[in-house]
Amino acid sequence: MRVRSEAREAFREMTVRGSAPERCASRFAAKTAAALGMLAATVMAHSALAQTGFNPYGSFTDSGPVTPEEKARREQVRTDLYDRLSPAYRMDAPFVSDASIAGLQQAIERYRQIVANGGWPVTSQKVTLRQGDTSGEIAAIRRHLVIEGDLGGGSANNPTFDREFLDGLSRFQIRNGLRVSGFVDQRTLAALNVTATERLQQLQTNLQRVQSMMGFNKAPRYVLVNVPAFVAQAVERGALALDTNVVVGKPARATPRVDAQIVEVNFYPTWSVPDIVAQNDLIPTIRKNPNYVYEQHFSVMRDWKTPPLDPATIDWASPQVVSYKFRQDPGPQNALGVVRINMPNKHSVYMHDTPLKTLFGQSARAFSSGCVRVEKVQELVAWLLGPVKGWTLDKVQAQIDSGKKIDVKLPKPVPVHFVYLTAFATGNGIAQFRPDIYGRDSSFGAPDDQQDAVVAAQSRAVTP
Repeated sequence: MRVRSEAREAFREMTVRGSAPERCASRFAAKTAAALGMLAATVMAHSALAQTGFNPYGSFTDSGPVTPEEKARREQVRTDLYDRLSPAYRMDAPFVSDASIAGLQQAIERYRQIVANGGWPVTSQKVTLRQGDTSGEIAAIRRHLVIEGDLGGGSANNPTFDREFLDGLSRFQIRNGLRVSGFVDQRTLAALNVTATERLQQLQTNLQRVQSMMGFNKAPRYVLVNVPAFVAQAVERGALALDTNVVVGKPARATPRVDAQIVEVNFYPTWSVPDIVAQNDLIPTIRKNPNYVYEQHFSVMRDWKTPPLDPATIDWASPQVVSYKFRQDPGPQNALGVVRINMPNKHSVYMHDTPLKTLFGQSARAFSSGCVRVEKVQELVAWLLGPVKGWTLDKVQAQIDSGKKIDVKLPKPVPVHFVYLTAFATGNGIAQFRPDIYGRDSSFGAPDDQQDAVVAAQSRAVTP
């Protein structure tokens, strides 16, 4: 604290430099008076903030240890911010549609003008800015938020992190697929420092992608997964019928580009573990905890045609086990959850339920080994099976509640497309950007959400 440093400096002059006591006392008194003056000014500044109804100490800062109650309160503040501001950024049209193209074209014109006007300021320093702070970086970020339309222009040079700035920052975080954190964290700062020229290029690249996909709409019904947006859409006759959060492949096991046909829905599926998942995830987990085989209901075989082995007789340290095959029994613990959407393709990926529901609450959801986990899987299954007589959402739920294994074929296959769109726009031309998680655009950034213990554990689970 600066008050302490002023007093310490004066005292050091007395004890270390050997100055005359009278002279040092005079200096000490002067420095102490100056330090106390600074303290008084600080107190008055905080009092003024309190009088305006904005109390930084009544808000969260995410610094230091916190109680579970305080953590819950902070999360509620973030949730309230998101719930209040996010409806303005909802995509009400399919990602691949005339409306989407029109929105992107409108956004491109806006960003061309922004670039022509010199873009926006960037903040080169690695800083963390919180409510109540005052700095030149906040003023620079505020000007950026005004330029992109996240804030009104009435206070473009205000250097204080106030409520208005918080709302603008939260809008920016929502538009960029970031966690609404309530402060300027490093991931938000990285997104702020992407230049206007780069954003314009990103919009142009994704417009070309959408235009190349317009043939999707020749099908009366289809499913589209926008991988970097972590969202799936069900589209019927060119209109959005359903959207849902999804979990996609981690960068090391990226979800591939897929164009396939959904042909069947499997209730209570078994999971035949792919060799790469067995070798890299499952076997190392079993070596650490041999009971994992029993806890998660896995069968172990020398090959797919031989009967299961007794896990208690297996030497898990032996190199031979890397060639073994693993199958997980149906049930709530199954990595596929209680339903799998069968879509044959050369990559052997599919869509499915999951027992790891917490991960859907993350803003960045690249946790799987390439398959796509669906949050609203029951609603999607009901939509897929809609043409089959009697398959309503209630019947889907009743089938799940029964615990019975059954496969239901679709009367007509439904196309499914896994695509990669890192920029899109709503009908009014408001641009939204998503991290380039697989590096297919350039270096626009990758997700880096802070994870709590539950999220961290679920992200490391053995899954498809």
